[in-house]
Amino acid sequence: MSKLAEVAYDIEQLYIEGYKPKSIASQLGCTLEMVYDWIESNGCGWDETVVEVEEFSPYSTSNS
Repeated sequence: MSKLAEVAYDIEQLYIEGYKPKSIASQLGCTLEMVYDWIESNGCGWDETVVEVEEFSPYSTSNS
């Protein structure tokens, strides 16, 4: 396995474990940009298309 593949694997594992990007970069001795690039390339970043769902109460009516 190449060195880059090893770093990518390590980033993935730490990200799955819940570490923040800054902590991952610090632990692995790589750049923060590299961590963010991995997150973006794997579709793990914040999805701005997610819409918050309104909470509906079964006791409220639209005729109030």
